[in-house]
Amino acid sequence: MKGRAGAFALGLGLAAYVGLAVTSLRQSSATYDEGAHLPAGYTYLATGDHRLNPEHPPLVKLLAAAPLFLIGHVTFKADDEAWATGRQWELGRRFLYRWNDADRLLFWGRLPIVLLGAGLCAAVFLWTRARFGFPAALLAGLLAVLSPDLLAHGQLVTTDVAMALFYFLSVVGGEALWRRVTWGTLWLLAVALAAAVASKFSAPVLLPVLAALGLVAVWAREPMTLALGKEERAVEPGLPRVRPVILTLAAALVFAWLGLWTAYGFARTVSSDPAVRALLLSTTLRDDGGTLVADTALFAERWRLLPEAYVRGFLFTYRHAEGRPTFLLGQVSDHGFPHFFLVTFALKTPLPLIVLLVLALLIGRGRAAWNAEAFVWIPVAGYVLLTQARGLNIGHRHLLPIYPFLFVAAGRAAEGAWRAWARGKRAPGIVVIVLAAWYAVGTLRVHPHYLAYFNEIAGGPAGGYHCLVDSSLDWGQDLKGLAAWLEARGIDKVKLSYFGSADPVYYGIDAEMLPSTMSPRPVRVTREVHPGDVLAVSATNLQGVYLDPADRQLMERIRRLSPIGQVGHSILVFRSDFTWPSPEISRP
Repeated sequence: MKGRAGAFALGLGLAAYVGLAVTSLRQSSATYDEGAHLPAGYTYLATGDHRLNPEHPPLVKLLAAAPLFLIGHVTFKADDEAWATGRQWELGRRFLYRWNDADRLLFWGRLPIVLLGAGLCAAVFLWTRARFGFPAALLAGLLAVLSPDLLAHGQLVTTDVAMALFYFLSVVGGEALWRRVTWGTLWLLAVALAAAVASKFSAPVLLPVLAALGLVAVWAREPMTLALGKEERAVEPGLPRVRPVILTLAAALVFAWLGLWTAYGFARTVSSDPAVRALLLSTTLRDDGGTLVADTALFAERWRLLPEAYVRGFLFTYRHAEGRPTFLLGQVSDHGFPHFFLVTFALKTPLPLIVLLVLALLIGRGRAAWNAEAFVWIPVAGYVLLTQARGLNIGHRHLLPIYPFLFVAAGRAAEGAWRAWARGKRAPGIVVIVLAAWYAVGTLRVHPHYLAYFNEIAGGPAGGYHCLVDSSLDWGQDLKGLAAWLEARGIDKVKLSYFGSADPVYYGIDAEMLPSTMSPRPVRVTREVHPGDVLAVSATNLQGVYLDPADRQLMERIRRLSPIGQVGHSILVFRSDFTWPSPEISRP
């Protein structure tokens, strides 16, 4: 009976997740990175050449592009100049908006990512049930299915949900492997680790995390069984476990290495075209070493231990993570903020989840061994340390891999409440139910604009642009919504400052482009504003994050206006009451 209840709960949860994600994705334009990721994935499969978007590993792009070969009538022009010169943003614009129907391609390309998100929800539910019981699994599954962060990124052709899934599965695989060493559990860890490495350049954090968890498994009192052959035998805690832990982890790493090469199609160079390869290596992907990390990576490339595209993309990300302009709580910094992710966690995490985590620590402990707690919290600590070490403060999404573990930890509150209920104490159970309902209402209230979720501390999604921008709120996803907003109000012309890679013309927006952060860059830009002009401004540009100092002055003037509308909480619409350039600025 319990097995049927679990299957029903899981099926219902996954159906809810898929339904919410699909209805949301149909209403959004391409986010910034999707303008490069989906076209790049298509070219990988069509040509075997990795000249486009080598700064990200290929797995997610390959998965997203695969359905495009099934639906038919997809045009790619290999004789196009943008392809011949490896200009990914120009090629992406043409592939999506000139040669094909962008909404159609985005719909099919996003579906595999929805499945990855659903897989993460299922993994959270199943692992929590196996380790902490059915009540904990119900709550953890609910937290995953209705997570605004998971719903926001689990519908986009980007790498964040894939990394969260494979990071979680790598830990789950390690925990299962070091309890019972079988070919099946070794295969689970190996595949998850390979997929993580082929999805995002932050995956190497798994090496110290798995090493620490392996040390936990060595000294844990929980039994370890070797069952690789016909006979099984128990391995006592301590030194006898060191050898099987090291050997199984080494085997998984070898498989991950092979999986990485497979994801790149065993192509050694970044492009099959020598001219394109030389151009990429001399500009975007240039890195001549100088640090231990860079020199080690270049050594691996030189000896053909790793694909050139992976090494160069890794080094590009490594250099790029040293710091860039960041907006936080009304301030712009050119080098980021050391407390950035602490603030994003406080503002973007649903408050009932935080309360449930505290409640779980108070009432959810008791039956779990210390090693079970370690497999929940060491991965969180490891990933938080990684994000704190990076200067790349561009999005709360970089914390996404810790949330599955937080869902598991918070689910323990339901376990404790269930035990208290059995003893006749109803209060903990009522509190858990109220918190779960609060969590659900908070997420559903922001549908379909999950990327714009902010909790009550931040004042909700309407005030989010005062706190955070870029991929924490504004990733270019609301261009389609802007077109509908303008049409509903009979507004024919608009002056637009857009942050993203989608094409306003494709959505029928007749716009003069104000200073914008776009890839590719707009052909013509105006800086003239007159009274009565309708101004539509992406939140990231409104805060002047990536704009030149002179253009930041224009945005500062626009911020003095009161918005006449918000589109998906990421594009603000104003009616100008001023002239720009102002006489004071224009005067010599």
